[in-house]
Amino acid sequence: MIKTSLIICAILLGSLTVRSQSTRDVQVPKPPPPQYQSYKKEKKLAAFWNRLFKEKEVNEVVAFRERVSKSYAENAKEAKKGDKRRYKDPTYFGHRKPPKKRPPGKQKFCKECGMKH
Repeated sequence: MIKTSLIICAILLGSLTVRSQSTRDVQVPKPPPPQYQSYKKEKKLAAFWNRLFKEKEVNEVVAFRERVSKSYAENAKEAKKGDKRRYKDPTYFGHRKPPKKRPPGKQKFCKECGMKH
C-alpha cells in the first residue's frame, strides 16, 4: 500500500516537472499580421485647407511683427516724453505746471495726484 502511494506520488511529481515552464525557451510567439492597412489618403480638399491655413499663419506672423514695431515706436515716444522737466522734477507731482503752495488751512485735495497742496 505504501509502495503504491509512493509510486503514484512519484508519477505525479514527474508529470508536474514535465509540464512546468522551462527557462530555456526564449522564443516569443510572433504576433498575427494586421488585417487591414492603417494609413489614410490625404484628400485634395484637405490639402487645399492645409495650404490656406499655412498662408493664414504667415499673415499672422507679418501682423505680429507690425504690432511689435508699432509698440517699439510708441515706447520710444514715451521715453522721449520722459526727458521733459515735468516728468523728471519731483515737485511737479505729475502736473503740467508745478502746483501752488498754499498755507495748511487753505490746501485743497488734488484728484490728479491724490495729495493736498
